[in-house]
Parts: sequence; C-alpha cells; structure tokens
Amino acid sequence: MTRLRQASLSLALAVALGLGLARPALAQDFKSWNCTRVQGNLTEVVADPKAAPFDTFGRVVSTMDGDLPSVGTAILTAVGPGSAPGTLGGKADRWLVLSPSDHIYATDAVVLTPIPNTADVNDVVTITIRGGQGKYEKAAGQIVATGRGFNFFPGPVAGKTYFAFTYTGEVCVP
Repeated sequence: MTRLRQASLSLALAVALGLGLARPALAQDFKSWNCTRVQGNLTEVVADPKAAPFDTFGRVVSTMDGDLPSVGTAILTAVGPGSAPGTLGGKADRWLVLSPSDHIYATDAVVLTPIPNTADVNDVVTITIRGGQGKYEKAAGQIVATGRGFNFFPGPVAGKTYFAFTYTGEVCVP
C-alpha cells in the first residue's frame, strides 16, 4: 500500500470517526435548557483599520441595550455577493461582553441590501450563539438584528459609517 493511499484511508477513518462522535452533539435536546427571549437595540461603528491592522475585511465595535446590555466587537471573516441578487453578504465572528466574567461568542451571517439613491443599506444580521464564558459558557441560540447602515457607500469609513438595529431572539443555557 502506498503512503498516499495509507494517508487517504487514515484521513477517511478519522473523519468518519469524528462525525460519529459528533453526532450526539448535533442532536442536542434543548428542551431541558433555560431559554430566554431577548430584544433590544444594537449599534455598531466601523473601527479604524489602524486599530485592527490584521482584520483583513474590517471590524465593528458595538453596544447593545435591552435584554443583553453589552459592549462588543465583530470581525468580518468573509465578504461577497449576498444570497439574493443585488445584495452583499458577509460572515463575522462576534464577541459580546456583558460583564467582566460573562461573555457570549457567536458567528454572524450578514445580508446588506443597497437603498436606491442613498449611501445607505438595509442590514440583516443573523447571530448564532456558539458559547462564551461565565454563565454563557455553553450557551446556544440565535438573534436576528434588523436595521440600517448609514454612509456605507462608496465604502465603509471609520468615524462616518455606522449601523443601527433592533434585535430579537433567544439565548439558551443548560
């Protein structure tokens, strides 16, 4: 057996074993978890690229009020065409700090729709909670933030471009 074939078989076995072990996690039953409906406002401002030179696609800093009062940041990890014609899409990693010991980690799916004859966009961000620290260590859930990005075109600029949203969703902890 060649080394390449051995490596391929080993990789296939590792992937199959990994998927088999991951199956219980994918079938998590959230019925016994404490789930809370949340709502409020989210404001994001574009961060100066000099403050985060290694964030290839950029970063925003944020504040939330309502049921999840926090400060945070979201680092864009991908940008491109959106899911519908004429839209822009993106992905981001988000970190919310609710207290010195309570944090939420999440991933974002972003859809931006240009508003004709303006420099603004309509913005929908689906925030998928992936865990955190403190009481949110094993958190799960989803939040949808809907709003508007101001002064987005011809391109986001620190100190000029900002986003204002309302959010609703659910946060679950075991």
